[in-house]
Amino acid sequence: MTETISLERLLQGCEAEKLHLSGAIQSFGAMLCLHSEGLRVTHASANLKDFVGVTPGEVLGRAGVDLPWFPAEQITALGAPTGQTLSVRGVVHDALGRIDALLIRGDGFILLELERNNTPVEPIALQHLQQSFISAPHNDEDMTHYHQALVLAFRRIIGFDRVMLYRFAPDWSGEVIAEATADGVGSYHGLHFPASDIPAIARNLYLVNPARMIPDALANPVALLGLGASVPDLTRSDLRSVSPVHLQYLVNMGVSASFSVPVRMAGQLWGLVACHNHTAQLLTPDQRNACVTLANTYALGLSSYIVGQRLQKIDRLERRIDAVLAQLAAYSDPLDGIESNAQALMETLNAQGFAVAIHDNVVIDGDGPDLDGLAHIDDWFVNQSKEFVFCSDHLVDVFPGSLQVLAAASGMIAIKAKTTRSGWVRFYWFRQAEPQHVAWAGNPNKPMLENAGALTLSPRRSFDRWVENKSDYSRPWSMEEQTVAAKLRSNLLRWL
Repeated sequence: MTETISLERLLQGCEAEKLHLSGAIQSFGAMLCLHSEGLRVTHASANLKDFVGVTPGEVLGRAGVDLPWFPAEQITALGAPTGQTLSVRGVVHDALGRIDALLIRGDGFILLELERNNTPVEPIALQHLQQSFISAPHNDEDMTHYHQALVLAFRRIIGFDRVMLYRFAPDWSGEVIAEATADGVGSYHGLHFPASDIPAIARNLYLVNPARMIPDALANPVALLGLGASVPDLTRSDLRSVSPVHLQYLVNMGVSASFSVPVRMAGQLWGLVACHNHTAQLLTPDQRNACVTLANTYALGLSSYIVGQRLQKIDRLERRIDAVLAQLAAYSDPLDGIESNAQALMETLNAQGFAVAIHDNVVIDGDGPDLDGLAHIDDWFVNQSKEFVFCSDHLVDVFPGSLQVLAAASGMIAIKAKTTRSGWVRFYWFRQAEPQHVAWAGNPNKPMLENAGALTLSPRRSFDRWVENKSDYSRPWSMEEQTVAAKLRSNLLRWL
């Protein structure tokens, strides 16, 4: 019990880790933080001299405009809202090449990131690469090719050993749905990763940042030195230092450099393009920006396809529902109509069992719980559940130990509505258990606690294929089926 509690505490601590307040940056760049009023330098990275020839002590407390290389005009042009960014090329030229700047406006402060950009690379044929994403996919086969085109384009731009397209599930676990690799590199294609591999704090940062680069997982972080005890908010900084847990995670995977670009739809995180290299590698700003542009273009076609497919599925389901409701309207007694059309009602949501309860009257059809089992479910749904539309593909979570329920069904959609004519009306659709085999990159349930006495958290060490056999889950209910069930509930209020 002590070990379990400790592990849970450590996982909660990982989620609560304030990555944006680390007070350090990665060593591939330098940073200044300036107060918005007067542009006084409040923080400077310890490696500042390597980039602009002056030490932190020489700039702290000074006005940025007094520095000869300071991009004052560009800061004036920087937009007022928090989160606005502006790239400035060539703020400094020295014997080692050109240093570019990125301006980031925060709440009451401005971050000035400095980075060398003198690595010669072949010009990126971005417009040519975008051609693959101009037309939205039309079917599942097109969508598969669309996914693969994205990872191939990324790999062409950055040359990393592995590029994966990683799609999040509703529980925030993920699956690699497309992959491009160098010769001799093992594959993660089709494997799943647990939600804990990318915790909520990291996912939230992907919602506000266009990309995340870690060019060297073994490099030491660089401290931000300041005038006081406070540290700047590095939420929007790509230079932000990396969580030690994540660095160890990369090392355990044999990864020295990583680059990730979020795929967002309607303001939500849909997935990631995750890129891994076995040796340290710094990408140029042009390479990173090209990848971000491709991911955004890809997301437009992806969104168009998903929305179109969803509308088509909902339309087909609604037509089924409307046809059944039209049949029910011919009956003066709603229960007679439901009993005569129970099979059709069951098929509307692709269920294997169906039941309805009005007052003390019950109709049961297909494969599902018997009267005793349904009574147990109905009592819970009416008296304990606060949801009017309930959905589960794992009823053991709701009815643990109830053999009369679990022996007959593992999945259920339930709706209830209080009507003027009939009082509380409850509809139930059931699905039976279907064996499922989920391939994971390593055992997702393996304890992450390496030393309970020291209360340390270590990420998984194995990413070998591990197959989980799930025997008490039904086929999941689609979002479209849940949407149509909710619409049917609205119709019940008018019909019954």
